[in-house]
Amino acid sequence: MAIPELEKERAIRALRRFCDKVPVEIRHQLLHDFRFVRSDIELFERRPHYRERHRHVEHVVAKFRYNAKRGSWTLFWSDRNLRWHAYDGLEDRRDFLELLREVEKDLTGIFFG
Repeated sequence: MAIPELEKERAIRALRRFCDKVPVEIRHQLLHDFRFVRSDIELFERRPHYRERHRHVEHVVAKFRYNAKRGSWTLFWSDRNLRWHAYDGLEDRRDFLELLREVEKDLTGIFFG
């Protein structure tokens, strides 16, 4: 089910603020961005390839899934086999910003290593 427009706009504003925290002077080396994939939002990093500097590599660091029936968001992390798992200790939240703050804190190093 699609993300309601109001929820989508709130998430976009929060994600833009998060992505803009990468200092301008290093954005050619590291960029944070996001994309919508059905009812998910993928937050990813984009960096130049280590050998072919003209090519960029993307790595999805977190996934946020909207559940329309509950009106809440779930945070997911990816393991080394690129399998997605719900983030333990932080159940579904109605406020998207709570989940984004958890990614930003990254106390366990699970998102940004």
